Amino acid sequence: MKIVGIGGGTGLPMLLRGLKELNDRDEETLDITAVVTVSDDGGSTGILRDAFSMPAMGDLRNSITSLASCKSVLASVCQHRFYGANGLDGHSVGNLIFAALYEMNGSFSAAVRQACELLEVDGIVLPATETPVHLWALHEDGTISEGESNIPKSASRIDRVGLTPADPQPAPGVLKALLDADAIVLGPGSLYTSVVPNLLVDGIADAIAVSRAVKIYVCNLMTQAGETIGYSAADHLRALQSYLPAGAIDVCVVNTETIGNGLAQRYSSSGSNFVPFDSEAEQEIRRAGVVPAVASLLKSAEIKVRHDSLTLARLVVSLGRGVIGSHDMAVGRTELEVTCAESLDISVPEKSQAYL
Repeated sequence: MKIVGIGGGTGLPMLLRGLKELNDRDEETLDITAVVTVSDDGGSTGILRDAFSMPAMGDLRNSITSLASCKSVLASVCQHRFYGANGLDGHSVGNLIFAALYEMNGSFSAAVRQACELLEVDGIVLPATETPVHLWALHEDGTISEGESNIPKSASRIDRVGLTPADPQPAPGVLKALLDADAIVLGPGSLYTSVVPNLLVDGIADAIAVSRAVKIYVCNLMTQAGETIGYSAADHLRALQSYLPAGAIDVCVVNTETIGNGLAQRYSSSGSNFVPFDSEAEQEIRRAGVVPAVASLLKSAEIKVRHDSLTLARLVVSLGRGVIGSHDMAVGRTELEVTCAESLDISVPEKSQAYL
């Protein structure tokens, strides 16, 4: 099964780790590809991308290390970050290696490929574009935030985001991976700064729409200050759909498990709240032409709210398996009913069996 994950930040690596674990356990045989945003401009990544006039490498580093061989000591070294070191404070080893590979090759995609080889990656990691892009956001109050790191600082909600330069070309291999996929997974991760920037690259949104893969959006567990305050699961979905051709998303994965009061209060103090899911949210998702797939997806015994990577990966594989062999994703898609019980089995009403 060919699965393509799209995103960045910490969300996409979490999904990739789960898919890799399924391969490691011999539960599945998966062909894993990650399409990763390159618009970050903060911290070590921002300093190095400016110094070498290259795309951002930090999100790529995280995705590559998540798919690295368990035996690779280099994977741990790449995530090491220097603190207090003269001239190296805040830099990660992986970012410095990326900069070196880029300077040696003169090609960003070649640098990514060599980094994957060094870390014995189980899969393929692709930058969304080789163009050094910058993300901007137009807020509802009419102000504009320039740069990904500045967007969450605004007190006004986001109206629209875009890239400078506009419509950059996709990196080699990206469109083919999307067109060949059995399942395309968008998220989890920051909606406007990790997921959507990939859709602003020329051809990616259209390739997702025409691909015969099942297109899955994994809704975030928590809202994000400066990005999605007050968003419901349906709000997340509608915002994503506004950057895609009509009917591009088939399934919206939503967590149904709640978090404890103490954890909720800690997040609330920083402007982040749990994304609720109820019957009204379910109906809104259906009215958007998308099937809600609900399951308990929280990782237990964590001090931060996180998806359980293995549970999510199994769910994604189940959804992908359900539509392999389909020749027309447009037929009967809105009739497809998905129920994710603890076993993560998919139940489909009789009227949709012919479609599958």
